[in-house]
Amino acid sequence: MAYLYNEYDENQVKKTLKKRKKKKIKRKIKVIIVLFVILCIVAYLLSDLSRVRSIKITGLDYTTEEEVKEVINVNETYMYFLVDKSEVEDLVKTLPAVKNATVSIGLFGGMTIKITEAEAIAYASIGDQYYMINDAGKIVEITDEQASELKLLTYVQDFTSTEMLSEFAKQYKDVPSLMQNEISDILLSPKSADETRLLCITKEGRYIYIRIEDLASRLSDDQFNYELYKSTYSDKCTFSIEGNYIYMSEDCE
Repeated sequence: MAYLYNEYDENQVKKTLKKRKKKKIKRKIKVIIVLFVILCIVAYLLSDLSRVRSIKITGLDYTTEEEVKEVINVNETYMYFLVDKSEVEDLVKTLPAVKNATVSIGLFGGMTIKITEAEAIAYASIGDQYYMINDAGKIVEITDEQASELKLLTYVQDFTSTEMLSEFAKQYKDVPSLMQNEISDILLSPKSADETRLLCITKEGRYIYIRIEDLASRLSDDQFNYELYKSTYSDKCTFSIEGNYIYMSEDCE
């Protein structure tokens, strides 16, 4: 049987071949695009654009930038999108002068750490070294110049170790601020059977004896309302808080 030439059949073959060719070209283009994207990502990751390019720290008075950078352990070699901001904030808050910290990172790798430092409520000296005591219950080493700026606050003296001073700070932060404002000086005044006894001297010259471990609980308004005591017992100069009892006398030592 003789084959009859059909122009339609030829056109269909050409059309099929063209479709296959177009698909191959599309596949090649897709592969090229994917490879290009991968190369761009690799180049970006290897470049400085993906790194922490700068670290800006604000709100520092008693903390240094070096202390912050050391505790967070983040530098220009770190990829900024891998930095855990919450972890960095928690690390910064371990510094004794820091009360709160927030961390943000810009699109171009600039890290900003905004620090809120705890407020000074007293200052102390041990030997030649001064310390700031803050409302977070921490002690911070300070310079003589910084200590001179805290002269209006309660001055804590005669402590012989930072460990005991730290225990004092943990208690003193919970003493009501009105009571803190009444006290000008606090001296460690131990006795043989009472090594943590303190002598608190008020601005009016009254004396309050109390143990370190009792500061927060016994100097509260409901336990020892100083304003009420000094008006009710105006002739009394010395108050000795011992356990659940308060002993009063007229003598000022």
